[in-house]
Amino acid sequence: MDIGSGVGKFCIATALSCGCRCVGVEQRPGLVGVARELARRFGVEDRAEFVCGVFGKDSLPVADAYYLYNPFCENLYGRGAHLEEDVELGRERHAREVEATRRLLAHAKVGTYAVTYNGFGGSLPEGYAELHVDRELPSVLRIARKTR
Repeated sequence: MDIGSGVGKFCIATALSCGCRCVGVEQRPGLVGVARELARRFGVEDRAEFVCGVFGKDSLPVADAYYLYNPFCENLYGRGAHLEEDVELGRERHAREVEATRRLLAHAKVGTYAVTYNGFGGSLPEGYAELHVDRELPSVLRIARKTR
């Protein structure tokens, strides 16, 4: 599951490269529409699904892995750096979403993966073992797995 999937690049690339199923969650309906159209054009709409929802408010399907490419950082930007002004943004929302991520991962089943690129604004809850860290990329990529 890609939290804050935008136009779906990660889910579509994942579906194309390994054939697994990927769900993207995005709060902006326009971006969800673009992601769905791209999945159709690439022929992966059966493996790359996109849902419109607000993380921390709407329920999410259970996943084996969660990908977070700093999905909540827009909350910390000034108005001029926002993608659009049609959604709630701000430090309070950032804190809620980081805490919601920690709760989601804390309640995930043993064996669940958490992959972060440029972080998510917080630290992983207890019980996750770091499997890989790559600092050679423009931002840090971390892969962890829940062990307990």
